Amino acid sequence: MISKWVGKRMVMGILVLFIVSFLSFFIMQAAPGDPAAAFYGGNAQTLTAAEKERITRAYALDRPVAEQYIAWLSETVKGNLGISYKEGRPVSEIIRERLPNTLLLFSVTMFFIVLGSIWLGTVAGMKAGSIWDKGLSTFSIATSSIPAFWLGILFIYFFAVSLGVLPSSGSGDVDGHGGVIDKIRHLVMPASVLIVTHVGIYARFLQESIKIENSQYYVKVARANGVLDRTIRRGIVRNASIPYLNYMAMTIPSFFGGSIIVESLFAWSGLGQLTVKAVVTKDYPLLMGSIMVTGIIVVMSLFIVDLIMYAIDPKLRKGGVR
Repeated sequence: MISKWVGKRMVMGILVLFIVSFLSFFIMQAAPGDPAAAFYGGNAQTLTAAEKERITRAYALDRPVAEQYIAWLSETVKGNLGISYKEGRPVSEIIRERLPNTLLLFSVTMFFIVLGSIWLGTVAGMKAGSIWDKGLSTFSIATSSIPAFWLGILFIYFFAVSLGVLPSSGSGDVDGHGGVIDKIRHLVMPASVLIVTHVGIYARFLQESIKIENSQYYVKVARANGVLDRTIRRGIVRNASIPYLNYMAMTIPSFFGGSIIVESLFAWSGLGQLTVKAVVTKDYPLLMGSIMVTGIIVVMSLFIVDLIMYAIDPKLRKGGVR
């Protein structure tokens, strides 16, 4: 049963990646701009028509878009993401340099968001009408309304400019010998911005689910029969975690959208900053590579969330598939 469920999820994941690649490729090709600018930057205006035509032919940009897409897809399936227009290096090599930073930022941020939201949501949800309940509602509205880039600018002003305790940008010491402590110091502000802007809304969602579960008939019966409070609480949190995980799965793609802004603001050397750079320079192979790797991370994250839900939800195990 589990193998059938995993197989279906893997097929869905591959289908999602195919749709993402198809839409991204055709939208990118429809965007205005000349790829020759990626080769010569500010000097692109000095290129002659013959030079532009030579570049276009060299990278097969004169072929129909559908033909270009099929060629790109067949090479990507083999693991060849192409050569960056701007850097002249394999896209896979450039992405390998940036991927660890994105995974570090994502994993650290999600760890603290899940930890904080479960604690806040459980405390506030179990104490309906208390200061925790009302306080979390206000906190979630306030933090989710704050634009990430604005909060990031405030952090830079206070912690880097005024206090001088944290670096304002980058992902490590310029000579690359800063060590773990230096990496953590560079990670603190971008991770904190993402945590603050997401933890409230996640906690709020869990809070409401717990309040609904806490008012169910089976909870009243359990309390009337003298079941230990911690046992009841464990059951409530377990049942409330299913819609919470569903909400998390739905918001992971938008979470990556926000992380692109944060990475750019703090010059964090990850895939988000790389994607922005590829868009600005019209480096199409690099842009497609960044989009596809980000898509794979999102699909894998959703698969892990689905796996957790499968483990805790008996309805999924009974039905096998959802």
